Amino acid sequence: FSLGMAQYTMRREADAVLSFRRALALAPDLPIILRALAESEYALEQYEEALEHFERVAEHVGNVDAVLRLRLVQCQRRRGSAAEALENAVDAVSLFPDDGLLWMELGGLYEDLGEAAPAEDAYARAHLLRPTWADPISARLGLMGRRAPAELVERAISMTKLQGLPEHQGAYLHYVLGKRCDLLGEYSRAAEHWAEANHLRRLVDGGFDRRAFRAHIDTLIEVFTKELLASRRAALDDERPVFVVGMPRSGTTLVEQIIASHPSAYGCGELSAIPAATESLSAASTLVWPRYVASCDAGELMQLAQRYLHQAARPAGADKRRLVDKYPQNFLNVGLIAMLFANARIVWCRRDPRDTALSVYSESFSPRSTFATDIGDIAFVLDEHVRLMQHWQAVVPLPILEVQYEGVVADPDAHIRQLIDFVGLPWDSRCGEFYQTRRAVQTHSRWQVREPIHARSIGRWRHYAEWFVGMV
Repeated sequence: FSLGMAQYTMRREADAVLSFRRALALAPDLPIILRALAESEYALEQYEEALEHFERVAEHVGNVDAVLRLRLVQCQRRRGSAAEALENAVDAVSLFPDDGLLWMELGGLYEDLGEAAPAEDAYARAHLLRPTWADPISARLGLMGRRAPAELVERAISMTKLQGLPEHQGAYLHYVLGKRCDLLGEYSRAAEHWAEANHLRRLVDGGFDRRAFRAHIDTLIEVFTKELLASRRAALDDERPVFVVGMPRSGTTLVEQIIASHPSAYGCGELSAIPAATESLSAASTLVWPRYVASCDAGELMQLAQRYLHQAARPAGADKRRLVDKYPQNFLNVGLIAMLFANARIVWCRRDPRDTALSVYSESFSPRSTFATDIGDIAFVLDEHVRLMQHWQAVVPLPILEVQYEGVVADPDAHIRQLIDFVGLPWDSRCGEFYQTRRAVQTHSRWQVREPIHARSIGRWRHYAEWFVGMV
């Protein structure tokens, strides 16, 4: 346990998970160990696993801990159980009405569900409870956009100048202030805000290791050959999984929303099961996970496939014929997916790389996405992503459909029909009217997919060519 705590403090969460699991094996159900393990899994975005352990902690301590209730809601929300998370969040704020973090999470849930008014109210309540905290102001400003009153904007600007403001709070303020300037056509000021936001993020989260990323891509290409994939029978023949991959901000949320509007499909959001599997495979051996996968027996792969389907299908219902996982960076895991599911489908979302780069740079991503804070790093990942996807197209036996964002905007009907046909479902008019579908959407595009397709985001990078010279 002490070793795990030291590793967690050093932000070596994957190592900490191994230590806490060993501690738990020696002292089963000890709440302090269960909680430490759950927090480490949460930091790794392994929400299904973290939820299981937080729930076991709750069995021991009951409803006396607001932070534990917050974590339960966060895990439920991030694994795609929005209705359950909302119910628990409402209950939690009734038990802990003075907890600003819980009100913030409740506001985020309402945003996921497309409910702007109660989201604003929840953020306002969080701000009243914690007036020196920047996050409620950032959330309100981001939600209100052009509607934001001048007083709120000035409050946000003044907070960015406060001495001692935590870097991540300052970064969040600068991101949303930049987005508001962008909406108003004040592109120079927007660029300045985003540059400062990303500077602050790099101070906290560190920089991106290009050499390590390229080495990982090289390993994937070396290990997952056409011969290897042809020689190994996939673990399951289940045809439900549909994986939407690509760079963040390339149209993955739009594609998921279109498919999920079909009554026979379910949008799972960004599932953590495949990335978590690669983490666990790395931990199981001294080999990097691609090499370990190449040597896995059929039983191990079957367990991984079944675990994934359990997580994907549990909230979907038995009548759903397609389960759509839109974790963009599963582009790294297409070889593993091919070894797990013989009949999976891959949708590769593509977009003008200059618009993608700007869109990534101007958003607040997970602390683990360290590439997102530098235009040069984003350009590097874009190139490596294309290199790897072209390899998958050449060697993977699964069907891969390229969906170009600009093409969808130019001719929505043709591309949407092609997409629905590709995933093997009969045409349903609701897919063409995807913006009317009411479902939880957690990504940065959650409000965009609730309006008809438009061309406003195409060529947006041109406003920033002067400030983003290094952009692809």
